[in-house]
Amino acid sequence: MEEIFQGSPRFLDIPTLLDTEFSKIYEGKGDLFLRRWEASIMPKLKAVAAREKGDIASVVEGMEEQTDDEKCYTMLVVLTRLLPPVAASRCSVKSAITRLLDYVPVGSTIASLYNASQDPAQSTQPQLACIGNLRGGSQQYVIVAKSDKIAIPLDEGLTCSVDKLFKLYWSVN
Repeated sequence: MEEIFQGSPRFLDIPTLLDTEFSKIYEGKGDLFLRRWEASIMPKLKAVAAREKGDIASVVEGMEEQTDDEKCYTMLVVLTRLLPPVAASRCSVKSAITRLLDYVPVGSTIASLYNASQDPAQSTQPQLACIGNLRGGSQQYVIVAKSDKIAIPLDEGLTCSVDKLFKLYWSVN
């Protein structure tokens, strides 16, 4: 991935180029995740979670009062709890979410995100980092590839940031 960003550094400056590149590779599918996530997938996940017993059902209670980012995060948590574990590796729900989205304190620099100590299991794949608190109202999402020492700041909410992360996976990997 590092070679791609060295050859095309504008991807780091202009994250919307990920959308453009993805749309070139997968014509007509550029906004498919965003349309399906909010209109179809989130309501289905909420309905399934409400039918489940235990802590999964309690996760979706009170979602009406949540912000869009909180709703997205809640549904990602529900999704990780409902998906069957991969036989080769059993990780906790918290570990699965942290591999996708990690929260860091306000005031953290973008450079510190990829200079932080690396867990060998997490260092090979890009992930999202949120500088700030989900409920704080002031947060910034950043795609971080620790092994390549690359950080792409995003000026969008969580749903769009997840969309960009997956477009990065499909366009660059």
